[in-house]
Amino acid sequence: MEFFLEASLKGLNKWLRFLGYKTTICKNKITRKEILKHKNKIFLITSPITAEFLEKIGVKYLLLPRDSLKAQLKMLVNKLNLNTELKLNVCSLCGEELVSVKKEAFKDLIPPKVYQFYDEFNYCPQCKKLYWQGDHIKRLEERLKSLIEK
Repeated sequence: MEFFLEASLKGLNKWLRFLGYKTTICKNKITRKEILKHKNKIFLITSPITAEFLEKIGVKYLLLPRDSLKAQLKMLVNKLNLNTELKLNVCSLCGEELVSVKKEAFKDLIPPKVYQFYDEFNYCPQCKKLYWQGDHIKRLEERLKSLIEK
């Protein structure tokens, strides 16, 4: 399942990537050209006008509440039966698939204490960011739980 999100849904985009879903976020207004380019994805939007247009041309979409990340995520989870386990296998910045790497090869990029205590690292070949499962993962799990609980 892949998603195309309108520009205003940057927060939701990040959480979908944390959950391992492939996403593309529109940089500006959704145009006909963008729709045709991404027509096989599920469009996530907040505009009823865009919803009418997508409906007319037969593109899958979900009209989400405008101002609440919690309501948006809960609606997505319920309507599309999304897996809510953090996967952390996709770069949260660019959406590229992360690659497992040996820490020795990236020693210069890793803070000394992190290098000492962690062995598993993932790298984004697109934006050159290095990831590891530090203490922040627990906070992400707690935040996700608070976003999706009833």
